[in-house]
Amino acid sequence: MKYKYLLLLFLLLGACQRDTLNWEQLNTEIKQTFPAVEHISIDELSANNNKNTFLVDVRADEEYAVSHIPGALNLTNPKTIAKLAQQSKKNVVVYCSVGYRSAIMANELKKLGITNVKNLEGSIFAWANAGLPLINQSGNTREVHPYDEYWGQLLVTTAP
Repeated sequence: MKYKYLLLLFLLLGACQRDTLNWEQLNTEIKQTFPAVEHISIDELSANNNKNTFLVDVRADEEYAVSHIPGALNLTNPKTIAKLAQQSKKNVVVYCSVGYRSAIMANELKKLGITNVKNLEGSIFAWANAGLPLINQSGNTREVHPYDEYWGQLLVTTAP
């Protein structure tokens, strides 16, 4: 199963040709690759003030430590997320750096019976680019983990 998603990521990278990375193309590829996954915009989530939302950051611990959206839990195991989502009875919103890893997670959660899950379109990069609040262990921050140099091209707000 894991190899299937690695193959999809490889195909996505090929489709987004290294010299022409842009949000429109990336979001289209994510939606085509995961047609069953619903999405929520950063505007919709921020207007909601995370009320009635179980917000999950599916990035690696080191990415989450740099910054995350206030109220987000850092969880990467779909069974753990599904169990907590069922207990919370809130709408689930998952995010990562640009929306690809979180689309994988949303897809997995749907397979586990979580029907009220959405992927944050553009994820934390779009959130940060819009100037929305980010925090880390020390408090408010504008720093964002760029994942790597290639994907970091989509990030406007980075560490000073």
